[in-house]
Amino acid sequence: MIIMKIEFIDDKIILYLKEFFFKEKDNNKIIDEMKEIFIKLIKYHSIKMQGYYDVEVFENKKYGTILEIIPEDKLLFHPDLIDIKVKFYKNTCIYLRSRDYFAFKNYKNIYYDKDYYYIDINEVDNILPVIEFVDILYKEKENYLRKKNFLK
Repeated sequence: MIIMKIEFIDDKIILYLKEFFFKEKDNNKIIDEMKEIFIKLIKYHSIKMQGYYDVEVFENKKYGTILEIIPEDKLLFHPDLIDIKVKFYKNTCIYLRSRDYFAFKNYKNIYYDKDYYYIDINEVDNILPVIEFVDILYKEKENYLRKKNFLK
């Protein structure tokens, strides 16, 4: 597992993973992989975790996997216990957003709205040169794009 980026927004932890992390459909394998993620967060990133968590998994063939780890309740009988509920979103639409047009100048289907340029990640051949200069948007396509603002 390669964690490309970790963001902390309020109490939420967002992990950006380079590849499809949950390749197996088997529940036991998914549980083991989730344990591995939580252990790495606790051990290598010094994140204190206990209680109940909702984990939303957004997968995209081009990008990989994005995990949102949302604490729900810290009340457990033992401080070392973690309980999770996982929800999967397959084939998530992912868009890249930048204030700089030149981040996407070589691509078609660029959208502009409220001082930002947007592009569907599937339009980008190689995301590595631009990934550190853009925001990654992955929840709701309609919130980011309006067809009337199509540029090319």
